Amino acid sequence: MFGIALKSLRSKWRDYIVLFVGLIISAAIFYMFSAMATNRAFLEANSIVSQISVIFVIGEVLLGLITFVYLNFANGFLLRLRQSEYGLMSMLGATKKQIGSLLLRETLSIGVIATIIGILIGFALTELSSHYLMSLLGVKLAHWQSISMKSVIITLMFFIVLFTLNGLYNRYRLRKQDTLTLLLANKRVNQPTVHKVIDPLLGLIGLGLLVISYVLMPNIAKIGLSGFVVILVLNVLGTYWFVSRTLKMLTNWIRNSTYSLHGLRAFINGQLAFRLPDYQRILSSIAVMFALALGAMSVGQGYYRMLPSQAEQTYPVTAVYATDKVNTDNLKGVQWQQDYQYVVKGQTVYFNATEFNEHKLPTKVSAKNGSGLQTKWVTGDWLKKKAAYDYTLDGIANQILNQQYGAKAVVTENASEMMTHGVPRTIQMVKVSDMMANDQALSHNQKLQEKLVGTKSEFATGSYATYSQLKGIFGGIEFMGIFLGIGFLAMLAATLMFKTLSGVADDKNRYRVLAMIGTSEKKITQTIAVDLGILFVIPMAIGILDVVFGLQMFAPLMAGASNAYLGFVPSLIGIVCLYTIYYCLTVWMYRRLIKK
Repeated sequence: MFGIALKSLRSKWRDYIVLFVGLIISAAIFYMFSAMATNRAFLEANSIVSQISVIFVIGEVLLGLITFVYLNFANGFLLRLRQSEYGLMSMLGATKKQIGSLLLRETLSIGVIATIIGILIGFALTELSSHYLMSLLGVKLAHWQSISMKSVIITLMFFIVLFTLNGLYNRYRLRKQDTLTLLLANKRVNQPTVHKVIDPLLGLIGLGLLVISYVLMPNIAKIGLSGFVVILVLNVLGTYWFVSRTLKMLTNWIRNSTYSLHGLRAFINGQLAFRLPDYQRILSSIAVMFALALGAMSVGQGYYRMLPSQAEQTYPVTAVYATDKVNTDNLKGVQWQQDYQYVVKGQTVYFNATEFNEHKLPTKVSAKNGSGLQTKWVTGDWLKKKAAYDYTLDGIANQILNQQYGAKAVVTENASEMMTHGVPRTIQMVKVSDMMANDQALSHNQKLQEKLVGTKSEFATGSYATYSQLKGIFGGIEFMGIFLGIGFLAMLAATLMFKTLSGVADDKNRYRVLAMIGTSEKKITQTIAVDLGILFVIPMAIGILDVVFGLQMFAPLMAGASNAYLGFVPSLIGIVCLYTIYYCLTVWMYRRLIKK
């Protein structure tokens, strides 16, 4: 039986190739996430990455779930494609147990081969992605390993278990069907039912639910968490009813209108009407998952792109250097620069009020309208009263002591009082007009400070230090979002492709009739492209609308609606391009199967 399984794989390699590609992509990305999440030396040597290691674990879990769903649809297509072949084997004397064993071996053979190739590609992907991750995090990663035997074993074991479970499930489905059902599997046609009153009513309700969810999304800040749950329920129900009822209502309307009298519109509309009852669940699921993939990539990129402005809003100065030996002449567009003296005694850092009276200190205070923080230039007299509430001095004191928190900032009356606590030292503070234009210079100065006085980057203060820390977190989220989005979409599009191809047997006779009545090959190909294009456009259009309105829910967290859409366009372009590739593959494979 193993030899038969291998011969079957060789003879059907064109039908299996897309399944292979999807599984290879999944295994490669899974291995990459595993290599990052399990490399202890790498995580311990890179404090920024260690904070986001849980993101890679979450990515693995999500990727595993969608892979299982993908396998069910893919193997379902291959099972249906070969049902008549299995029925013929049964007539020739093969038992259901033998046929089930053959199917299980085929599934495992595909899975193991695809996983091994995926792991090999994962080695290269992990190496290449390290450069991308370093650019996102703005750090040089230590102890990076592209080849990890632990991750190889984890990936192999995970996918073998996944393929075994899927193969057992398919074998169970096969053994439940009798020989006659297998032989006639490609000759059954389900006639959709039409309800003249219920269908239009439920169609309007489905459209209404979807519209209501879109109307509520921009008001998420007012309606709160409970409102988010309501929006989610309305959107999911609205999507399902829109696909199952609203589109059915539209196909019925087109059937009875003059619009369907031109060309092959009636045929295409009939194809959609036949498919909708069987496709309503998968189209609804893909629409929701498409929105999640696009939304995750858009939000991740949006947050990453707005990090500089977000960092500058949280701290009044660009950088603080706890030494006068850092030369700031390499900075461009310096708006403000000032040196102050300080004294360290235990966990307390003393400052001189007279210096602050002569050269005011910028600090962040709560805005009067409570909408956030605003910069205020304060004197030493103000600081003597408010020092305990001043985040700027607290941050400077902790940086001087090279710790995250616990330092106490005290403002003395004058220099003489300050010097009673120790020997004074100098601290430099600088603010530039364009932080990103000075990125390399600021990074160089920060490393120089760490070399001179030992100040670790995670304990540094200023908007650039805040930007570096935020970049470590959101850079990892964007990194995972991009690769997870690619993996999700590749398998979701392939799932729709397999679902479409599994119905070729039902459609073959209809297209043969078109050819018999004189329809040209070119026109048939165009009709197939439009026919399948509608199936691909439906979930994509709903998913894009979900994201267009859904991103407004992030406006309060991203300082305005305009910032919420910063990552939308590049994410949309990437996802639509990948989605289009799968659509073109589907049309090509569908046309080839129709001709058989």
